[in-house]
Amino acid sequence: MKKIPIAVALCLAVGLFIAGCGNQEQPAPAQNQQQQQQIQIDAASEALFEKGLSFYQQFQYDQAISLYDQALAKDQKNYKALSGKGIALAMRGNGVNPKEVRQGISLIRQALELKPDYVPSFYDLALALKIDKQYDESITWFQKVIDSEPDNTWSYYGIATIYGDQGNAEKAVLYLKKAAAIDKENVKEAARSQSHFDRIRNTRAFQGFMNQ
Repeated sequence: MKKIPIAVALCLAVGLFIAGCGNQEQPAPAQNQQQQQQIQIDAASEALFEKGLSFYQQFQYDQAISLYDQALAKDQKNYKALSGKGIALAMRGNGVNPKEVRQGISLIRQALELKPDYVPSFYDLALALKIDKQYDESITWFQKVIDSEPDNTWSYYGIATIYGDQGNAEKAVLYLKKAAAIDKENVKEAARSQSHFDRIRNTRAFQGFMNQ
């Protein structure tokens, strides 16, 4: 995982609440910054997190959440498990349980308080906020992933899906092109099959992209 400077990481973590990094009135103590960067996850907790992640990647959210809970029981500061449980809750609650989605968002924010430079939490938060239809903030966090990992295909694609859902063909295609520049085949296949682009599917811009 690409590392980013502590000051930048802290700015990313509080970016939801303040406008930019220029506000120096309430800097975090240097000791706290160092502690946040040096969190050591218990080995058994890490192993349980990895098992949970495997289930999450197979869309088996109940099993993933159970393993993340076990990981947190062994190490309550396991920011990976907090973030993992958060996005698993959001995915499980998608379209059926808004309260669970918001619970997931809260857990991901807790993970970022512990580890502000943990880029997977940026993506988890962006996706959970998107599920909760908090689109502007979701785009902000997808962009933070991109700032740290410029080749992160699915953050560009995530932004494209938001604009697609909103019916903004021009911006949706702009970000689809950015994603396709990295992984053309998979991006086009996803765009072809997913309902996010139904509102713009017959527009000249979208058709032009798909026919390239």
